[in-house]
Amino acid sequence: MFFEGFVTDEFGNFNNFVERKYVLSEHAFTRKGKLSLASIIKYPLCNRKKTTSIEVNRFLRNELNDRGVTITKQAISEKRQFIDPIVYEDMNNSLISKIYAHQEEMASFKGFHVCAIDSSIVEIPNTKLTREEFGIPEKTQLRKDTSAARISCMADTHWDFIISSNLTNKKVNEVTNAIIHLDDAKDKMDLTKTITTYDRGYNYTELMIKTIKLNSYFIIRAKTSVFKKQQSIMEKTQTNDKTFDINLNAAKINKFNNEDLKKYAEKMREFKLRIVKVKLKNGKSETLFTNLPNKIATPDELKQLYGDRWKIETNYDRLKNKLHIEKFTGKKKIIIEQDFYSHIYLFNVLIALKNDAEQEINRKPKETTKYKYKYKTNVNTLIGNIKEEMPRLLTNDQEEINRTVKEILDIAKKDLVYTKIKAPTNEERDKDKYYHKKCKSNIQDSF
Repeated sequence: MFFEGFVTDEFGNFNNFVERKYVLSEHAFTRKGKLSLASIIKYPLCNRKKTTSIEVNRFLRNELNDRGVTITKQAISEKRQFIDPIVYEDMNNSLISKIYAHQEEMASFKGFHVCAIDSSIVEIPNTKLTREEFGIPEKTQLRKDTSAARISCMADTHWDFIISSNLTNKKVNEVTNAIIHLDDAKDKMDLTKTITTYDRGYNYTELMIKTIKLNSYFIIRAKTSVFKKQQSIMEKTQTNDKTFDINLNAAKINKFNNEDLKKYAEKMREFKLRIVKVKLKNGKSETLFTNLPNKIATPDELKQLYGDRWKIETNYDRLKNKLHIEKFTGKKKIIIEQDFYSHIYLFNVLIALKNDAEQEINRKPKETTKYKYKYKTNVNTLIGNIKEEMPRLLTNDQEEINRTVKEILDIAKKDLVYTKIKAPTNEERDKDKYYHKKCKSNIQDSF
């Protein structure tokens, strides 16, 4: 199986991340105690998001193999404040870099990776300390800022891996986050062979210039208010696919936040933008901005590539409702960040094993008189097994790690759920087989 080897190797390399460079105080972890540096780094990965005192003692007893040992939740919280959350980012970066080093096997469209960037709002503890550390004003009669943060991710729309992620104040705009993701991703994958899709909120020239500078590609769902002159020309000439030269005047460049991109844009002076109008299933049309030439992607292929970006919403659903990422185990920003980045790493482990398990499913698709279904791995069971076996995975014994991963995969291949295969629309149906006068058209305004 393709991803199993990467996962077992990464667990075997866990001790490479038990380093003093991730300790924020020179005096922390200098004396032997119940909680070692390795134990504190393991804890967020092993936490099953139940009552803190129960989780702390369950973890410590398994770690020390002593059923009588006890510790307070305050003690472990105090120790966690000395751990830099970057350790979990580095663990995730190591895993993702190894996976995407296999360019040919990972490509999903004509040798290209296809990714999506989007953000979501998460609730964080509504305490004075948390609000202060995240820069959230206290509530007043005129100012009712909720205690929330923004998570932003760059995800592979075919394989579901989260390539880059961050957690910020919710006022940090989406374009700023997107540029951070592109800079982060360039060290993990070949961006010259990557197409990134964005929703309407990302219609900014700065993001387009950043992508062009990286020799990469974008597809953005257009707002009618952006490049109005070019869009009106297409309407007048009834053209559905046209490339324009866009001038980078001072007014556009001055809106950039990134100084390096300002200088780069001043040298460029103009760039080429392809504007494509595509028809949705309900007959309405949408406009896409891209720098992909027609020889790489036709209008129909652009429509399909953009339509696949909805899968990033599935990732956010898994993070929030399967991994319960919003159940933070502390009030301080550093602990919230540890929880977040450790669970991004766990998410990618989950996706790797899920992809492998589903390649091995032999059970035939279920059919009824009305619908067809396909079998998939039970994600809830898979998450539970990964969390339960985490102490066995974070060891120095490579044979034990290999054995444990195989046990998890064996269960994942057998514990299945079936999902409904999307029914064809009226236009896609074989009318002799499916036609019925009561059958209504799909009226959703969607890709």
